[in-house]
Amino acid sequence: MKKYLSLLLCMALFLSLALAGCGSNGDTAASGSSTAGSSASTSGSSESTASTAAPDKITLQLKWLPQSQFMGYYVAQEKGYYKEQGIDIEILPGGSDIIPEQQVYNGVADIGVTWVSSLMKYQGQGWDLVETAQIFQKSALLLVSKTKAGIKTPADLKGKKVGSWFGGNEYELYAMIESAGLNRDKDLKLVQQDYTMDQLINDEIEAASAMTYNEYGLLLESGIPEAELSKLDMNEHNVAMLEDCLFVNSEWLAKNEDVFVRFLKASIKGWEEACKDPEAAGNIVFNVDKSVSLEHQVYMAKEVAKLVVPEGFDAAKIGYIDNKAIQQTADYALKYGLLTKAADISKCVNSKYWEQAAAK
Repeated sequence: MKKYLSLLLCMALFLSLALAGCGSNGDTAASGSSTAGSSASTSGSSESTASTAAPDKITLQLKWLPQSQFMGYYVAQEKGYYKEQGIDIEILPGGSDIIPEQQVYNGVADIGVTWVSSLMKYQGQGWDLVETAQIFQKSALLLVSKTKAGIKTPADLKGKKVGSWFGGNEYELYAMIESAGLNRDKDLKLVQQDYTMDQLINDEIEAASAMTYNEYGLLLESGIPEAELSKLDMNEHNVAMLEDCLFVNSEWLAKNEDVFVRFLKASIKGWEEACKDPEAAGNIVFNVDKSVSLEHQVYMAKEVAKLVVPEGFDAAKIGYIDNKAIQQTADYALKYGLLTKAADISKCVNSKYWEQAAAK
């Protein structure tokens, strides 16, 4: 009997140890499974974080209200080109009371669009701003008249009443007048021009300033046939000054080189698309701000495309900075008093980031 009880006790002890061992193995497996799950969860979380990383926020300040003059940026935004580059962009409209240089210098905006001569004025005052891409390769400024006025060359402006917006828009006109050997104070009468073109339509002046992509279109839309209009083009008379460019605060740029290059890549892509299909671009801009008719936005887009990618210009070079054209702009700005001293264009422009963005 004692042997039997001893045998039972041994068997019970053996069974207890076996169960304990199984329990231990089960806990280890469970622990291992938990660790693997935790690792997988961590890995998944990491991948999720990488794929959903917050985009870099950038603010772009325009020179004027939303219109096809700026269509490349709106197309890039609409088509998701900024998003592809990890950028969340806010495009700020301009206006008569908004100065892009001040907005960028004061940190309200990261990047700005302005005319080269205007930027040079602030650079000349010591503002640490730098041009980084030249979007318009040609001047859009025309001097327009009705054919009955007989103005076919700059010399024909003698004795005429000529409109100018002034405020920085007059320098090319001054250069054109002088190129014909005329004295702008004695040989003709320069008058303040409004933005409606009514003065020319109503024969209050004989020649008017007009941008190819805006006011010239207004004349056509007013019902005046193109055959009854004469144009003096600043580019053809070699007195052109460059207009729309991109610029930044140098201090901001030093801290944001990578994101800025990505911004340029997306912007160039947007401009390429807009210039290939300006009608579609005009529609996109119209839907941003329906302040003017769809027809005028499309007209504007087609004309702007000719400034961004002029005839014979390589579309792959959108944004290219032509130092010769920059120098001519600086020379006229100095000659007519916008600048108080000659601009050092080597310090005014920096094409390094455009070159990186444009590289295929």
